[in-house]
Amino acid sequence: MSEAVIRAEGLVKRYGGVTAVAGVDLDVSEGVVFALMGRNGAGKSSLIRMLLGLEPITAGRGTVLGFDSTRESVPLRARVGYVPETHHMYRWMTVAEIARFASAFYPTWDDAFCADLLRRFGLDPARRIRELSRGGVAKTALTLALAHRPRLILLDEPTDGLDAVVRREFLESIVEAAAEEGRTVFISSHLLQDLERVADRVALMDGGRIRFVEEAESLKARVREVKITFADGHPAAFEWPGTVSLRRERREWLLVVDNYTPETPARLKSALPGASVDARAMTLEEIFIALAGPEGG
Repeated sequence: MSEAVIRAEGLVKRYGGVTAVAGVDLDVSEGVVFALMGRNGAGKSSLIRMLLGLEPITAGRGTVLGFDSTRESVPLRARVGYVPETHHMYRWMTVAEIARFASAFYPTWDDAFCADLLRRFGLDPARRIRELSRGGVAKTALTLALAHRPRLILLDEPTDGLDAVVRREFLESIVEAAAEEGRTVFISSHLLQDLERVADRVALMDGGRIRFVEEAESLKARVREVKITFADGHPAAFEWPGTVSLRRERREWLLVVDNYTPETPARLKSALPGASVDARAMTLEEIFIALAGPEGG
């Protein structure tokens, strides 16, 4: 079995008396678009920063591209394309100057590929960073992350604060770049409508823990919303295996189950004679809210 591109083994991060990451185990295989979803404060950024050696690990071990996150963080980061939530760039530099500056940190930097990316993203090399829109800054950060042709692209809330059109263009650029050379893409985001379009595999992080890791299509197949409509009265008591939530109205119930199969509607009809049953596929955002609960709930 080949080494995982990213591996976390019992990773823990504490800030004083607060545990931000509580014993995370995670493997990310090569060549996938892996989405780590979770609301702000779930521990996603702390996990990423530990894996990259930007934060000390309280307990456990992390490896990225076979490099130990603690002992080999410098050569590790030279081989990863990283776009943090907050872009740290000298705002007085031009796009071309920031690219030349960044190139010194990466032995595999490709000037021709960098120039091609700038053209592809519609970036003017002569523009200063302070003159760019938020979308332009995000695309510049992505150019710097891609221009050294890394095997792994790691993005922490890369589209936060961007409008919907720019977010879509940005994510399409990432997926296109990943597909070209079989790169692995790891995206952390709470904007789940963005992940819907790009993720092959998803993990839910909540309260510093990984709740599950699953193929995106498998998750959307097994977690479904079922509408049950009653012609007459409904039963006073009702229990169903795998129920995540149940919202009752007078003649209509909305049931979310996490073990849906094609046989589920027929089984529900058998258990509730006279009721009509209709199932609906849910978005990743709807699934996240159902499984993690509403924010503040």
